[in-house]
Amino acid sequence: MEKISSLHNKETLQYGAMSAVSAVLIFVVLYILGAEYFMSPVAWISSYLLPILFAVIGALQVKKKNNGYLNFNEALKVIFGVFVLTGIVSTIVSFFIFNYLDVAFAERMKQLTIEKSQETMAKFNVPESEMEKAMEKISEQDFFSAGSLFKSFAYACILYFIEALIIAAIIKKKKPELEF
Repeated sequence: MEKISSLHNKETLQYGAMSAVSAVLIFVVLYILGAEYFMSPVAWISSYLLPILFAVIGALQVKKKNNGYLNFNEALKVIFGVFVLTGIVSTIVSFFIFNYLDVAFAERMKQLTIEKSQETMAKFNVPESEMEKAMEKISEQDFFSAGSLFKSFAYACILYFIEALIIAAIIKKKKPELEF
């Protein structure tokens, strides 16, 4: 049996890579379909659920290889590691596509964001003056700059950690202590 720390490193890299590849594939498919699909709820749900699936499978594999036991810390390391690897790769791919490969696509995404924001504000009866201020602020933002993407990744890491804590608490199984 492998040492548990080397097991979690191997599984984290393996399932993190699979999760990152699947995230990039989804990203590319949505990119090909167009900005409207990129902003659809299905896109957000799939990009949210797939890393969770890979993280859970990775942690369960470590647990299986450790005779059905996995302490909370080791589960947390695997799960959070998969999330972070997926997030890093997704951020790099986003930066490359939006800043070098297809800048017009980034502009279309920004325009759709403005339109969706206006629709949402209208539904909530936001005053016209407030709506104009918000739209001006959105128009000035560069959503896909290195700084913006890094900030989004940093915020995502906070969410990843909270998710990892919850999943690790569910998956963990403490090895019983032997009595003499």
